[in-house]
Amino acid sequence: KGIRKVNNAPTTDTTNLSYPTWLKVLQHCGCGLDSAVKVNQWCIDSGIFSGADYLKCWIASLFQYPLKPLPYLFFYGPQNSGKSTFHESIELLLTSGYCRADNALQNKSGFNAELEGQILCVVEETDLGRDKTANSRMKDWVTGIHIPIHPKGKTPYHVVNTSHWVHTANSHLDCPVFPGDTRVTICYVPKLDEQIPKELLRQ
Repeated sequence: KGIRKVNNAPTTDTTNLSYPTWLKVLQHCGCGLDSAVKVNQWCIDSGIFSGADYLKCWIASLFQYPLKPLPYLFFYGPQNSGKSTFHESIELLLTSGYCRADNALQNKSGFNAELEGQILCVVEETDLGRDKTANSRMKDWVTGIHIPIHPKGKTPYHVVNTSHWVHTANSHLDCPVFPGDTRVTICYVPKLDEQIPKELLRQ
């Protein structure tokens, strides 16, 4: 059902937790996972009951276990449905470690120095279905313990892989996934019923 295990489960003590804006973001971006989460045994056993819970655990794991891999999150849906809000919100919690990674995936020469030391790598509207090189790199970098870094004009070298990936696109065809592939979690993000102005949302 497209659900891959993450490294954390939501807290059972919710008495002092209040994050209404975050909850709106997580519920909207994660609603496409709700039906899969409800029947996935690992989610049931881990106390993950909704797509919002799953995304919250994904974010928690990003911070708590930066050296452990996480599934490649692929959000697709209509234009202006709020897909990018997920990674843009996480960026607000970071002082460094966030980068746009489209070029690193697609660069024909393999230059990707921008990935070194990053924990959140963002891909926007890159079609991995058409670009076989980018697709292969994604699969390697999502699960690899080390990642090759190739600065322009310098000798490539390997570093510990801290990268975790979020990809947004309008079409589900931009990220092909084959049966049994647990590296990618695909989530449909529907049209927004009401839009919060982005600057207000960031506040």
